[in-house]
Amino acid sequence: MKNLFMLAVAVVAPSFAVAAETKALNDAEIIGLVQAINQAEVDSWRLADATSSNADVKAYSRRVAKEHSEAYSSVQDWAAKHNIVPQNSSLSDRVKVVEEEHLESLDRQRGILFDLDYASHEVEFHQKMLDLWDEKLIPQAQDEELKRLLTDLRRVIAQHLEDAKKLKSSLGRKK
Repeated sequence: MKNLFMLAVAVVAPSFAVAAETKALNDAEIIGLVQAINQAEVDSWRLADATSSNADVKAYSRRVAKEHSEAYSSVQDWAAKHNIVPQNSSLSDRVKVVEEEHLESLDRQRGILFDLDYASHEVEFHQKMLDLWDEKLIPQAQDEELKRLLTDLRRVIAQHLEDAKKLKSSLGRKK
């Protein structure tokens, strides 16, 4: 079990280490990255909903997917209002690759191993997102309205992190 967790961390961590190395993102690249993150969470929900038999995992994944879908729409609306086309960056591309790899790995799990791996990843993912929001996205956003939108989304991410920690803890007692 410890090996699975270490593997999950090893897969996720490099994608976000790139954040410190990349050049400053412009607003279009920030939007592209936020959209990649939101899509990753929706994709993760689809797998959790189809694979898990745990009611708490399903409820968490559904709520998170709903809120990430709403965030996707909010960001898309902001971009349309400002005539900004979301752009990929090395960071958004890396997030997509790492999350696809994680989903492939997660898809091979079943039962409590799936649930624990899913919950562990949600904790790691949302913590990395908070760090990314605080260290890169909010400070680098050029438009004040976009900064406010990102700040609002940060609150949602923080709540997802807290809920993921609770979910992970509750699953740990069910091994």
